[in-house]
Amino acid sequence: MQTLKLSLLAGAALTLAACSSHPAGTDTMVTSEQLQGSAWQVQRLNGDHVGDALITLNFHEPGRLAGKAACNNYMASYTLDEDTFSVKTGGVTMMACPQPLMALEQQFLTALEDVTAGDINEDGRLVLRGADQVQIEATRQP
Repeated sequence: MQTLKLSLLAGAALTLAACSSHPAGTDTMVTSEQLQGSAWQVQRLNGDHVGDALITLNFHEPGRLAGKAACNNYMASYTLDEDTFSVKTGGVTMMACPQPLMALEQQFLTALEDVTAGDINEDGRLVLRGADQVQIEATRQP
């Protein structure tokens, strides 16, 4: 009898998970409307604080992204639907900066290309995620 109850409970849980547009345990994908508005300033990149470096994400219109990548300005396009989020960087200015900023910039641009999902957490932070622990965490600029 106990085994039957557990089997029924497990079946109900699987049915509910299958009806959801997102797998159990994941957050809802961010929308273009939530991304737009004032720019986002990156606070953490792949688990590390970015310190005083200025890294921004400005989703100024659907499908378009631009900002500051620690040293240079960048432009990109993005694709967003209910299950996927992807970014394709386009142009980047070519200013030289001290090596710590250049290395951080390259890490950011690589992470941006690896993004596969995004959400806004309970603290209002934008969290972009990808494979291999890629994560970009940003707050709205005032």
